[in-house]
Amino acid sequence: MKSFTKEDLQELMNIKESPCISFFLPTDPIGTEAQQNRIRLKNLTRQAEEQLKESGYRHSEFSKLLSPIDTLLNDSIFWSHQQDGLAIFVSPNEFRYYRLPLSFNMITEVGQQFHLKPLMPLLTQDHQFYLLTLSQNQIRLFQGSPHSIYPLDLDGIPESLSEALRYDDLEKQLQFNTRTPQGGDGKRAASFHGQGFGMENTKKDLLQFFHKVDKGIQEKMTQPESPLVLAGVEYLFPIYREANTYPKLVDAGITGNPEDMTLKKLHQESLKVILPLYQQSQEKALHQFAELEGTGRASRQLEDIVLAALHGRIETIFVSKGTQCWGTVNDNATKVFLDEEPAPENKDLFNLAAQQTYLNGGSVYVLPSEEMPGDSDLAAIFRY
Repeated sequence: MKSFTKEDLQELMNIKESPCISFFLPTDPIGTEAQQNRIRLKNLTRQAEEQLKESGYRHSEFSKLLSPIDTLLNDSIFWSHQQDGLAIFVSPNEFRYYRLPLSFNMITEVGQQFHLKPLMPLLTQDHQFYLLTLSQNQIRLFQGSPHSIYPLDLDGIPESLSEALRYDDLEKQLQFNTRTPQGGDGKRAASFHGQGFGMENTKKDLLQFFHKVDKGIQEKMTQPESPLVLAGVEYLFPIYREANTYPKLVDAGITGNPEDMTLKKLHQESLKVILPLYQQSQEKALHQFAELEGTGRASRQLEDIVLAALHGRIETIFVSKGTQCWGTVNDNATKVFLDEEPAPENKDLFNLAAQQTYLNGGSVYVLPSEEMPGDSDLAAIFRY
């Protein structure tokens, strides 16, 4: 299952071979409403055909362009494995889809570039987190958000202590020695000296196991800025922390046997750990903005912020949820031109600034208008 990464965002932003068609629809993560999900996409495809027809494309042209959608509609396996939302992007030489932990409104957009604004919550610092459940019998890794949580594939990672020990040097697990038996027929007999898989699970064994887990999950976690929460029996936490190399491991954890918890319960307990951290981070960033405003290190001026974002100068950006501002930027990114309405040649400048900040390693906060600093729709802290 594809996750959405910073590289994906960059690539989608750089595709300019029109027409670029973007589809967003809510989906049922359990798969019980597969037919309803298909109907939604069919309806969005008809809207795309109408928009393409109005733009002057012939039926044969947009029929060929949208043929990957027909293939997807007929893929029963695909529709049985969904998350909360589906994003699909089609252009003459591109076809990509992402099953995401976001429930989208139904949108069809045809333009010279892909419509990426519905993905903005994925750019926010407080959107994603990881949950690692620890037990000697089962290791599970989840990716979550305030809205949902779902398991990640652990292919190639030992999922239990006994499995990890079997991966070790077999000579240490099952020593094979040959010796000449006393007073036999001269033939050599085999003797096995095995440690056995029922051995005492010492701290050394667990630490060795957790080192393997830590190494394996690094490749599975595609959002390196997202926090990692542990869930398990409390005595396992310090052992795992000794093995951990992931920089965003959260101090607090979920105590108890995770094998006895439902997915819903794990999600609820995760949010008890994660949401206070998000709130602290947001309050700290807003306090920093208030301290720096007026010093040249913070601004609420749209042009200053957009240009700074394009030059990689923004450390933190605050964007009002649900607001838009249309315009363009000249080729050398020195001037911003505002428009009253969206058009094929312009962009949502708020979205552009947020995306560029994220791509350049800055923090993005999408806030309700009443929580924005200074009653503004856009604000930023500059790196310099």
